Amino acid sequence: MTDEDEGELLAELAALLRPQLAPPPEVLEAGRRAFGWLGADADLARLVHDSLLEPSGTRAGDSGPRLLAFESGDVLVELQVEGRRLVGQVDPPAEVEVELRAGGESGPGAVLLTGRADALGRFVLVVPSGATPVTLSCTYPDGTAVSTTALRL
Repeated sequence: MTDEDEGELLAELAALLRPQLAPPPEVLEAGRRAFGWLGADADLARLVHDSLLEPSGTRAGDSGPRLLAFESGDVLVELQVEGRRLVGQVDPPAEVEVELRAGGESGPGAVLLTGRADALGRFVLVVPSGATPVTLSCTYPDGTAVSTTALRL
């Protein structure tokens, strides 16, 4: 086989494999949705606690509210999920702006709710039916912003 034949064979092989090298469109869209909502000024808070991941020792029907905790730097966001109701608190406590978003088809998700935590950092949001997954963003008065990863309710 000559160098020219090898070059042609490699070119044909590359042409056959090229469509498989590109990720499927639905994978690209899922990636955009996963990270597109995160603003440039917001830090992504990592999940540090989820009560669903702990053995409870109770029967499935007897479980209480879901408890979640997210952390980013010095900021802790704690959530209690009871059906569609989110009860939250931020630490350090402050009157933060709270924004709940639902995943969109592309780019940032649609804003579902906005609210404000009290001076102790407490807030309550009632998530509209069918809105899942959702993300929660908290913005402090000094501009520090923290966003949670997506939550399935």
